[in-house]
Amino acid sequence: MADSSPPYPGSEALARLRRSFLEPSKGQPAYLERLSLVRALRELADLLEHGVILDLGCGVKPYEALLARPGDRWMGVDNPPTMQGSYGHLTQADVFADCHQLPFADGYFDSVICTQVLEHVPEPERVLREAARVLRPGGMLILTAPMVWPLHEEPYDFFRYTRYGLRHLLESAGLEVIREVQRGNAATALGQMLLDLHFAHWPESQPGKVYRQLCCRLVNQVCIWLDRLVPARRLALGWAVAARKQPLGKAATETEHSAWPAQP
Repeated sequence: MADSSPPYPGSEALARLRRSFLEPSKGQPAYLERLSLVRALRELADLLEHGVILDLGCGVKPYEALLARPGDRWMGVDNPPTMQGSYGHLTQADVFADCHQLPFADGYFDSVICTQVLEHVPEPERVLREAARVLRPGGMLILTAPMVWPLHEEPYDFFRYTRYGLRHLLESAGLEVIREVQRGNAATALGQMLLDLHFAHWPESQPGKVYRQLCCRLVNQVCIWLDRLVPARRLALGWAVAARKQPLGKAATETEHSAWPAQP
């Protein structure tokens, strides 16, 4: 596991923010969502191709510490118009670019990581084709996307995805789906929406903080139990998918079915 310490001295806010993704508190409204992401990424981690890794829409690179190994080169790209609505100056991008047209050579990366970004792009087909283009043959895309979530980072909030929608988009980009992980069941999804909407504009007074902590801990724990007892799978917070770019030999035999774009 990579070092999760701050990249420069005094970066306590960044360190706390990263920890909130990897070690979410049960007393916070986003606990179920963030727990589901960490668990799903752990289930896909063995499929990651190590080496040069692109974190697409990287934000604060919260999952580098979870997925990277010593010797990996973890490169983040983010888009200035959308990053200002999320983490602003804390964004850890190495390159600023529109992910519809990435400034990287074909086949440059061993893996691409894209977590909770696809809902914020107006043309997800183009983004996935670009992710496929910059992957080397045999490289891996690990993608997460929401199925249920309130409006956020407006106006850059365009889509929600079922597992079948993600399959279609990935296969259309020439990527082979290797493994899918459902993030939460019905109770988790409903409980997370309840907490997110209830505490969206909650006052920061001390009594308000105490109530939020108690309410979140109760609802989060009950939802975890219900998901285990009644695993209703028609509703989910979202999906995590690992998809591989076809090796050169296989791609060559399927040229007529290819969806690869030309180099922009």
